Amino acid sequence: MYSMTGFGRAEVSSPIGSLTVEVTSVNNRFLEMSVRMPRQLSLLEMQIRELISSRVNRGQINLNVTLDDTDAAVQRSLINSRLAAAYAKQLKGLQKELKLAGDVSVHDLVLVPDILKPDKERVDHDAVWKMVEKALGRALTDLVAMRKKEGAAMAADMSQRLTAMKKTLAEIEKKSVGAVEYYRDKLTQRISTLMDQPQRDNLRLEEEIAIFAERTDISEECTRLKSHIDLYHQALKMKEPAGKRLNFILQEMNREANTIGSKCSEFAISSLAISLKEEIEKLRELVQNVE
Repeated sequence: MYSMTGFGRAEVSSPIGSLTVEVTSVNNRFLEMSVRMPRQLSLLEMQIRELISSRVNRGQINLNVTLDDTDAAVQRSLINSRLAAAYAKQLKGLQKELKLAGDVSVHDLVLVPDILKPDKERVDHDAVWKMVEKALGRALTDLVAMRKKEGAAMAADMSQRLTAMKKTLAEIEKKSVGAVEYYRDKLTQRISTLMDQPQRDNLRLEEEIAIFAERTDISEECTRLKSHIDLYHQALKMKEPAGKRLNFILQEMNREANTIGSKCSEFAISSLAISLKEEIEKLRELVQNVE
């Protein structure tokens, strides 16, 4: 099981520049991505999205890519010699005309706009993608590892809650066995008090008890709920993403728990049914963050 919450970060240096990738994820019904990166990398967005979708199945993915290419840009810079010569000639002419001291130096020329400019036309996009792929791959590895670790903790928590539910269900079945007999004795006692004579063999009384027994029979609901718990246990061991499947199972479990609570008027059983629904609700909260 994998959680949908995680974080990954990686840095890669190359002749192209220093690249930093940060990727975070939170829960979402589907796989959605938000990608922020420098304009010069925008052509790689489709490849970036494909790489993310190959590693992550579900969740809101937020990717932030930064590129520091200052040093690399200097190495790729071009000097406009013709423009520099023209400026040097004009500066020397101005110096002579104004009778200024000193000489025109190279340092003076490189300060002039457009004399020294990065050669962005020579950027190798294949080389850039290799760098991005390497950094993003590392960040995604960290992200997936964090999601897996958190998912394992969630699975352990869920397993404990399922065990508690089975114990509660066994207690409900135990108490429901004597519910009909308890109702029989209680109804007989009330009628006997009102009529001042025993009514144990009264046909109408037995019919009433039979109706009560049928109306409060929760054996099928308990059997189905135990089956859903077993299915949930099996889903926890699935290799593929199980979040949606678990959510569907929880819907069925909640339906059975509600039926058990509504059928049984006895306080002890209805109280246990509430405990079942509380555990189901806690499982539902956990499942919202399962991939």
